[in-house]
Amino acid sequence: MRNPFLMLLLMIASQTGSFSQDSTWHYSAEIKSALSSGQTPYLIHANTYGVTPTNGSFLLAQAGLHKIYNQNNPRFFQWSGGFEAVASTNHSPAAFLTDLFVAGKAGPIEVSIGQRKEFYGLSDSLLTSGSVAISSNARPFPKIQISTPHFVNLISRNDLFSFKFSYSDGLLGPAQSIYGNVKAVPETYFHHKSVYIKLGKRRHLLNFHAGFNHQVMWGGEDKIFSGGLKFPEAYRYVVLGKPWAASRVGNHFGTIDAGLEINGKRWTTLLYRQSIYEDGSIANTANVSDGLNGLRIKRNKLQNNGFQLNTILLEYLYTKKQGGDVFDFANSTFGRDDYFNHYVYSQGWSYKGRTLGTPVIAPQHLMREELRTSQRLFTANNRLVALHGGLEASMNRVRLLLKASYSINSGTYNKPFKSPINQTSLLAHVEMPLKLMNESHLSASIGTDFGQFYPNNTAILIGWRKSGFIR
Repeated sequence: MRNPFLMLLLMIASQTGSFSQDSTWHYSAEIKSALSSGQTPYLIHANTYGVTPTNGSFLLAQAGLHKIYNQNNPRFFQWSGGFEAVASTNHSPAAFLTDLFVAGKAGPIEVSIGQRKEFYGLSDSLLTSGSVAISSNARPFPKIQISTPHFVNLISRNDLFSFKFSYSDGLLGPAQSIYGNVKAVPETYFHHKSVYIKLGKRRHLLNFHAGFNHQVMWGGEDKIFSGGLKFPEAYRYVVLGKPWAASRVGNHFGTIDAGLEINGKRWTTLLYRQSIYEDGSIANTANVSDGLNGLRIKRNKLQNNGFQLNTILLEYLYTKKQGGDVFDFANSTFGRDDYFNHYVYSQGWSYKGRTLGTPVIAPQHLMREELRTSQRLFTANNRLVALHGGLEASMNRVRLLLKASYSINSGTYNKPFKSPINQTSLLAHVEMPLKLMNESHLSASIGTDFGQFYPNNTAILIGWRKSGFIR
């Protein structure tokens, strides 16, 4: 075998003589190969943290090693960390790290430095179309973060009222500027904060969830604008959302979330809503209709005998209002929010070409060529209605997963499509255990796109993975 990365992956996977759930060292290794009729179908590459290539047939390998917190010996001070490397070969070969971080925890509070896979917002994590503001679609970027990874009881030993928070600042790298005094800035940054609360005990029938997340892409203000803010002052304006020169500093985006969890004996039901805010439209309810609505029903106890349905998901995404069709600065009417585009940064709400938020709002390079508009914009379609559904089931130890997405796309306020464009995407996935190497897993997926938004494509994906704890 000539590929050194594949050799390393198989060496990690072969260390399977003994592993234990008491260990805090976890390894993973995976190989995938896809044969596609063209562009990779949407549901195969979406929400994979930027790992899966988008431009057709590929061979991909990834391997990781993580030190996790010891749940069976919860010392006050603990540390964790990890790395995950990815390499792929196709029309555009790539090699990068998704995870590379170290973290320390004092009680419930964690400080993390580096990059790792995360997403924010009340939603399902397996079957979802993606959280609106920060999903699992784009590659992680380096940042420093302080957070409580899990809900913390406000009253000790009483989980009636609990909360969690996060606050971070990260690096996005250089960016092209489409407005101002320069064509590019050498560095841009990403600010994030979130607070979520939960009301209700674990044994209660009803639990209520609420919270918000706020994100800002910013940087180079003193170069882009004449008399622009220097770094320390610009950061203060970013954190507080304070206007400068009659506009916000940076590209702001976030959601206000609410959820109701119903804890039954056999099933847990989660109803959730993510409401979009960007430039203040939500304050006067101008875009109150925009957001993600979801229903997830999940089985509490899984079994390995016979067929059972484990999770059902339905989601409805609406983004057409955007504060209305009027932007009148003189009368303080700020419509045409133009989600995921920005008047300064051409990359809009993205990182490494992937949407940071819901992948339903797609970058132009994935759309049909005749639908693309200015290269100065990230997306040519952010006014849409989408329905998304998913099922997860098992037959003995074989795992089954189905996803389906249907969208009606209208373009943008500035460049609407001549007529609404329909798009349907489907995915079927099956995974079964093997006795190879003390149990590994073989999987197969088939995905397809048909409609007028993406090029019509079908792909078959075959994968093998091995993971476990190293003792």
